Amino acid sequence: LTKWAVVHSVRDETIAKEFVASLMKVTPSLGMNVVKPRMVSLPDNKPATYLSNLDKLIEQKPQMVMVVVPNNKGDHYAVIKKKCYLEKPVPCQVVTATVLGKPKGLMSVATKVAIQMNCKLGGEPWAVKIPLNDTMVIGYDTYHDTVQKGRSVGALVASMNSSMTKYLSIANLHSNQSQELHDNICPAISKALRKYNELNKSLPSRIIIYRDGVGDGQIPYVVEHEISAILQCLAKAGLNEDDLKFTYIIVNKKINTRIMQKGATSTNAPSGTIVDDEITLPERYDFFLISQSVRQGTVNPTSYNVIRDTSGLKPDHIQKLTYKLTHLYYNWPGTVRVPAPCQYAHKLAFIVGESLHQVPSEELEETLFYL
Repeated sequence: LTKWAVVHSVRDETIAKEFVASLMKVTPSLGMNVVKPRMVSLPDNKPATYLSNLDKLIEQKPQMVMVVVPNNKGDHYAVIKKKCYLEKPVPCQVVTATVLGKPKGLMSVATKVAIQMNCKLGGEPWAVKIPLNDTMVIGYDTYHDTVQKGRSVGALVASMNSSMTKYLSIANLHSNQSQELHDNICPAISKALRKYNELNKSLPSRIIIYRDGVGDGQIPYVVEHEISAILQCLAKAGLNEDDLKFTYIIVNKKINTRIMQKGATSTNAPSGTIVDDEITLPERYDFFLISQSVRQGTVNPTSYNVIRDTSGLKPDHIQKLTYKLTHLYYNWPGTVRVPAPCQYAHKLAFIVGESLHQVPSEELEETLFYL
């Protein structure tokens, strides 16, 4: 990171400088090479002041902009993100002065922010061994737009390399299910395949889709329409159904099942626990996976419903892969409740539906700019 800037108001000047100093301390241990940023001080903290200064800054083409905002109450976040992700694409990191003002834990905040910045520039903070080659994993999730009633955001995140650490992220807006399918999911998958081919000089031989955001009532619709539409779109891209190893899994976090360990006192089942017998439904291939560890309360398992599977993988392998993928969400150092591509898709759909209300710039698609 050689050319970057930090924007802050006069009031937060000392805090911003201290934070940058902390960042410079933690980055070498993360293998990042960071030079001192250009500090830009603003006379006041009105969103308009931030915008006019951002405009001037972005023209000098920095690799990244960090913006210190006073608190998370106003419109600062949405305004800044719109500027950086819609109008003038540049990776940007927003931090609030309230968080930086607490002397305790500044180093750990600095470490987390450094990891986020690394991702936004296209880095890979860590990886897990995944023994599958020529495989593309896709996560898809939806989020309802907060401003435009009746519109939803669909986000698709597809892996681009064999360690599942590089992703292509695409977001779209839609107003009904069939539009979502034909205007969003299929074109996004075609685009992901083109990019994968560009990077790897071949198409994937195996595709695994983790689909979130489907209620129990929508499962029949998905089985009847969505899968066949996706297979058609894959065939158009040159992947025939007969040769392709294809797996389609519905992910559901909103379930009431709880799984405990038996003993004198019942305790939570440990992270990595899989249940695929007894309490699962006999008529479909499904399993529960516990992927987080919690300190208090009960752990929530996530249900995975495998609707179509021609991959030739044993259930065991699909379950292990799913658990490994829950380690690759870079905003959190442990495991998350759903596979990373799903969590990324959720985060992308959320930022578009909450703050942007438009589709982000194509120039950012190859980095996890929305963390």
